[in-house]
Amino acid sequence: MKQQIAYGLALSGGGARGASHIGVLKALDEAALKPSWIAGTSAGTLAAGLYASGLEISEMEETVHYLSCWGKHYLDPQYKAMAALIPRLLSGRPLTLSGLLKGNRLQSYFCILTGGKKLDEALLPLVIPAVDLNTGDTVAFTNVENPEKMPHVQWEWEARLCEAMMASASFPAVFSPRRMGSRLLVDGGVAANLPVRLLKRAGAGPVLAVDVGNAYDPPRDDSLPEVVTHSFSIMSRRLKDCSSLGEAFLLTPPQPEGAGLLTFDTMEMSMKMAYSYTIKKLPSIRAALQTAGSYACSQ
Repeated sequence: MKQQIAYGLALSGGGARGASHIGVLKALDEAALKPSWIAGTSAGTLAAGLYASGLEISEMEETVHYLSCWGKHYLDPQYKAMAALIPRLLSGRPLTLSGLLKGNRLQSYFCILTGGKKLDEALLPLVIPAVDLNTGDTVAFTNVENPEKMPHVQWEWEARLCEAMMASASFPAVFSPRRMGSRLLVDGGVAANLPVRLLKRAGAGPVLAVDVGNAYDPPRDDSLPEVVTHSFSIMSRRLKDCSSLGEAFLLTPPQPEGAGLLTFDTMEMSMKMAYSYTIKKLPSIRAALQTAGSYACSQ
């Protein structure tokens, strides 16, 4: 029997490409390399939240299959605010559109998947970051009792898993910010798309990081979602240096052509490609985690 390695798994944002994380988890699970800590930003919260809630890998695969067929039904456009956008712009009145989509249906679906569990009911140490527009700070939702303090980070323990997941996934201009008390929360990727440092401050040992937001393809058109998501992707790539986060090993799974923010039809292929990719990387992953203090960057 291979020795169990205690490590943290950090999952990046990347829209529908976040399904890749479930393929990675499947490969790690089959290799008896289950993470002892987990963190997910934006799209990474789907895998992180579901895994921490206790869902089996097979159930997570079924979720990806379901979303690939029916995901668009969970998008709730703000028709009234969108209809008033142009008249308000032309008349100089204040705009009321905070995002193209409300995000309520998607959060409700997350609540069903996680059984409405609170953060303190998660089955392993968990971190889910969002960003508070009122303060500019990262709000790191967690069930870890005494994480290390960090500049511009507020640790938060009171929330349901599904609320934290939706807050972290509320991509600016596409989803409306989530109001939680005095906070106005948006996508955690605004501050850090790959939550390695947060996971380490939460007590994780060596960290295996999975970045599905690193690949860049030109926008398919000049629509608002494409312009916003690609601008955000460029910003994230420029701000992040592969070696600067302190992960023991970095995985960058390949993606199907056209995979983007809300391309639900590409999710299953993203998951399958990530699974095959991770299987090939297992010897290197195991060696890097066992070394613990080493650093490797895989492309």
